[in-house]
Amino acid sequence: MAEPPRKIIEDEEEFMNDVAAFHEKRGTTFDRDAKVSGRPISLHKLYKVVMERGGYDVVSAERMQWRSLVSKFGFGKTHEAVMTFQLKTVYYKTLAAYEIATYWGEEPPPKEILEDVSARGGDLRKRTVDNYAVGNLRATIDGAMGDGAGESQGEEQLTPKREKMESEEPGSASRYPTRQLRQDPKRTQIFQPDTAPSRTRNVRATDSPSVPAAQPIYTSASVDPRSSGFDWFDKYEPRQPVALTLRQVQTPGNDPLYYPRKAQAKAMATPRVPPEPQQLLKQAIPAGMTGPNIYLRCLYGLRSGVQEEQDFALHHLVKVSYERGDKYKFEGFPFLAESLLEKALEITQLIYGVKWEISYDEDEEGQPLNTLNAAFGTSDLLERIRTATPKVTDQELEMADFSTRLEKLKEAVLVLRNMVILEENALFISKFALFKDFLTIAASLPHQSRIAEYKQSALEIAEQVTRYWSLKPRDPLYLSLLPYLESDDRSMMISAMRSINRIAMDTPDVHRLTDVPLSTIERLFSLTLLDDNELLEATLGFLYAYTAIPENNTELLSNVFHLLPNLITRLTSLLLYQSIKQEEKVLSQPTPRSQTAPASIPIVPPEVHAHLMQFVEPERSSRWLRCCFEESLLDDITQIAIWQAYQGKFAQNNPIPAAEFIKNVSNTFAAAQAQVINGTTPRFIIKGIKPRRVAVDVQGRPLFRCLWDMTQPNAQDPSGRVNSRNICPNWSTKRERLWEHIMTEHLKIEKTPDGRLHPKPSEEWICRWTHCMRQSPLTKASELGPHMRVHIPQTAAEQSNFIHELANDVKDSDPVQMKHEWHYTATDATNHPCGIPWMSVMILRNIARYANKHGQPFEKDGVRLNERLFTAHKYNLFHVLSVNRTLRDYVNDLLMMIDVAGTGEEKRGMKREHGDEGDDE
Repeated sequence: MAEPPRKIIEDEEEFMNDVAAFHEKRGTTFDRDAKVSGRPISLHKLYKVVMERGGYDVVSAERMQWRSLVSKFGFGKTHEAVMTFQLKTVYYKTLAAYEIATYWGEEPPPKEILEDVSARGGDLRKRTVDNYAVGNLRATIDGAMGDGAGESQGEEQLTPKREKMESEEPGSASRYPTRQLRQDPKRTQIFQPDTAPSRTRNVRATDSPSVPAAQPIYTSASVDPRSSGFDWFDKYEPRQPVALTLRQVQTPGNDPLYYPRKAQAKAMATPRVPPEPQQLLKQAIPAGMTGPNIYLRCLYGLRSGVQEEQDFALHHLVKVSYERGDKYKFEGFPFLAESLLEKALEITQLIYGVKWEISYDEDEEGQPLNTLNAAFGTSDLLERIRTATPKVTDQELEMADFSTRLEKLKEAVLVLRNMVILEENALFISKFALFKDFLTIAASLPHQSRIAEYKQSALEIAEQVTRYWSLKPRDPLYLSLLPYLESDDRSMMISAMRSINRIAMDTPDVHRLTDVPLSTIERLFSLTLLDDNELLEATLGFLYAYTAIPENNTELLSNVFHLLPNLITRLTSLLLYQSIKQEEKVLSQPTPRSQTAPASIPIVPPEVHAHLMQFVEPERSSRWLRCCFEESLLDDITQIAIWQAYQGKFAQNNPIPAAEFIKNVSNTFAAAQAQVINGTTPRFIIKGIKPRRVAVDVQGRPLFRCLWDMTQPNAQDPSGRVNSRNICPNWSTKRERLWEHIMTEHLKIEKTPDGRLHPKPSEEWICRWTHCMRQSPLTKASELGPHMRVHIPQTAAEQSNFIHELANDVKDSDPVQMKHEWHYTATDATNHPCGIPWMSVMILRNIARYANKHGQPFEKDGVRLNERLFTAHKYNLFHVLSVNRTLRDYVNDLLMMIDVAGTGEEKRGMKREHGDEGDDE
């Protein structure tokens, strides 16, 4: 398929202006604020969505396609059909013709068969006046406007004929027989009403059957009323009467014992079953009382202790917490958090056979081992957990009751997980000491596949709440999370690392990672070699917090020093991890410029000025700049000159302020840059643009230039070039307007009241058109007009070439450019570095900082620790410094940390040579 002539405009404001200009040229109205069901919609978004599906004709050709677009604009299911038609009408009236013309490059149908009619059907690209019944539609529209509104010559007023409905045969299964209209009888046929019953009923065996009507037998066609030759008026015979069957209806008035006998017979046939207690309870509830809503029903059912009610509550809480997690909050339902925690803690009854007792007493002495202090937390919780022994193993089969109870406990912890995703719920439940004990118990459960889902949900809960806790080094929850760093389950390991990384994130206290086994650190070093974004980011976050503590670095250098060079190599390679590359062209050396006369700033004609006035700032100034200027890397123009040119044309129309105008020049032209050239008198210029030699209109079409020489004849530049300052500055959009301008402004020919030119017979005219070869004046009025038309080309493009030839314009050779590649790594919403590259450079900085302050014990043969660790990587670090614009400040600080110690050693050595043993800073 051929490439469409034009791409979709991505900028919404530019798109709206383009559509408005299209409707103005087409002569149709355009409403920028389109609405569907009273709500404004984005026409730009609507156009892009429809064009993604192939355009108006493709969407209209497939059923339910327009209805599927309604949800994309935030509308619900209510009145979906009405909103679908409104959405289709908005596109049909405002964007259908624009799509055909600008995207498909075809001539859209006239507005009489497009915008002026209703949005029915499709296939607009093939719609023409010949194949589209516009007459009937026009008659319908005119008839609705009033009497006589649709009368016009050449347009036939027709009433649409109703299609003749086929009469159904007797006994046919018509779907809607009662909705059909009775057919008119023939003019020669006498009307006979249909006496057959309109409804049928089931006839019981005791009823007497109805007698069918006898069909008459006719001896010839002349007496047969069904024949076309039958004479109705002379031989009419009425239809034979139909015998009616009457049956008495049983009512309490004529048979008082009928219904009691019927009820007694039904009772004897069905044995009476006593109602269940639940049914008696329902009968006891008065009518009109609906009971509590689903939220309170679940809360009460969870706290009731009744297994059936708890199952009902957990089932619906999972659905509510998932679908209404942004609205369902703990603070709105007292005791909901406590009830869920108590239910989730029942996991120990299944696994260990231990039921935890909840106590709110301050004194823990003398309490049983299965007691949890819900007031201040259980300090020796890990010791109490170690006393319990699992009573189930992976090798054992699950009983039905065990599986059912475990499934409900998974639902309880899943509800907690869904709810703490909301920050308000996480902060609320983090204040419960019992909640921290629950996470410790869940993290300490044995590694069994049957409870893996339960533990995973508990670890995901810990991710959301550890940021609010300042944990001590020997905190039970922290110690229970550390073993997961060596787990074979990827999801559990990531959740545990995230939980540890987020400890005390929202508190003033800083958590110090201690008591981490070296085997765990070695495993984390190996995980940095994986190409797994989630795992890699979590691992680097943990190593950053770990290396920030000097004691941990001392332990690393003392025990696993051989692993650090490999780690630094990997971290250096991650500084450009998944970076976005951008190429920038840099001018390597200036190129010689051609000796051409500079062009003056064009003055736009009144027609273009009126078109520019339809735009608002800053779009108006951008359009004017494109009409009068073009990009040129080696040229410049003073800021005051370009501002005065714009101010002189739009001073009376609230122009954009000067400072905003200068900024808008750079926004309009990518190569334009505002600069200040220092000197005796500083010059404020805009580099990268120059005035156009040939002005263009808003659509980019060249204009006609008046080349009338305003000086005396033969007063040209000695070099042979035309001095543009001596040429008339007038520009015209059409050839006829330029010719009229020359006649009235330069040749001073007067106009008659009817608009015709009336030259004086005895007058002489001298042609001062640039490079005109005629020396003698023109004396005949009949020769004047044709002579001037010879100078004006048929098209503005031809005159554009002539103007460039007169100015001796030579295309400059392309400047010598170099391509430089920049890298941009990940940043957050505040434009701060984040992600894997940022964590890598931060770990390297931690190691370099420690080596500067505490690296002397690890020096070898007089070589500093930083030199031992980073010497082989300096080249790569300098490369990252030169190309990574996001991390270059951090990498620069890292290189300074690596070299600062060396500078200090050199200073101390120089002082020893001069006998100065004083302290250096």
